[in-house]
Amino acid sequence: MKPTSEETHETQVRSRKPLIIAALVIVVAIVAAASLAYGEWANRPDVWTNDAKFDADYTVISPRVSGDLVGVHIEDHDRVERGDPLLDIDPRDYQVAVDNAEGLVAAAKANLAEIEAKLAQQPAQIRNAEATVRQDAANADYARADAARYSRLRHNGNVSEQNAQQANANARALDAQRQADQATLDSVRQQTAVLKAQRQSAEAALIQAQTQLRQARLELSYTQIKAPIDGVVAEQSARVGAWTDAGSAQLAIVPVHAIYVTAYYREVDITHVKPGQPVSLSVDAYPDLDLRGHVKSLAPATGTTFSPVSSNDVSGNFTKIVQRLPVRITIDPDQPGLDRLKVGLSVETTIHTEA
Repeated sequence: MKPTSEETHETQVRSRKPLIIAALVIVVAIVAAASLAYGEWANRPDVWTNDAKFDADYTVISPRVSGDLVGVHIEDHDRVERGDPLLDIDPRDYQVAVDNAEGLVAAAKANLAEIEAKLAQQPAQIRNAEATVRQDAANADYARADAARYSRLRHNGNVSEQNAQQANANARALDAQRQADQATLDSVRQQTAVLKAQRQSAEAALIQAQTQLRQARLELSYTQIKAPIDGVVAEQSARVGAWTDAGSAQLAIVPVHAIYVTAYYREVDITHVKPGQPVSLSVDAYPDLDLRGHVKSLAPATGTTFSPVSSNDVSGNFTKIVQRLPVRITIDPDQPGLDRLKVGLSVETTIHTEA
């Protein structure tokens, strides 16, 4: 029996029902996700603080040697480049130390050369001593044979007792000479080992003298103090003729080209702060100057963490204080007015966390 039109329509509705339900589920999921995203975005407002200032990693210049200042080539607020001369310390004492060290090196080299020459002569001296011992052995053997012959002739009455005794004494003398020359040979051979030990000692002495020379030259170079970085001179206290001790601060160089901002945000304001987020900067000293930057990093601890005095209250009376966390902000380059910035100036910062 052929189905009616009403039955056909009802069948089509039932077949479409799962599709409609699935579409509704997808729409609800999209709406929920959009609501959550909007809520998250809406709960991430800009965070602002006026507890911020310009900072720079400035370098304090201190001499590495002591002496009288004989030259001061800079003044406060001068711009310097890396390698520019800053201060000169009297180099005469250090030049004397270099000259003395050079003399020690020359003496050590001469001593080593003398020992090397003696070592070079050792083979010839050993050969000469060996030849002498061989000659002594031959002479002693001949003398002993001659003494034995004279002894036989004496028994036969052909030579006198005196001649026999003289031949015997000569044999003993030549044998003693052989033993003496053998001792000399042994001594010459042992002298080689002695000279080798002396050579090692001389080489060590030369290395020590060369080290002293390098140290003396290094200290001499320290009498000329040069700028280690580019920047602007500040806190210059050096004066010509004044005595300066090694390690005493004479001036500072501030790299004004590398100024950044340190902002101290309350802990409740950093919930959504992350590196890379854009920052608006307003400088108190220049109300007309608005700058841009971005979050470089967040400190690993609050400022009070490194305080020498502990903040723990052992009395039992606790007052909760909102902590502040240092946030480093890098200033974007190529903005007008960057040359007007000074380290230590106050600045207001607004981090756009929605970005």
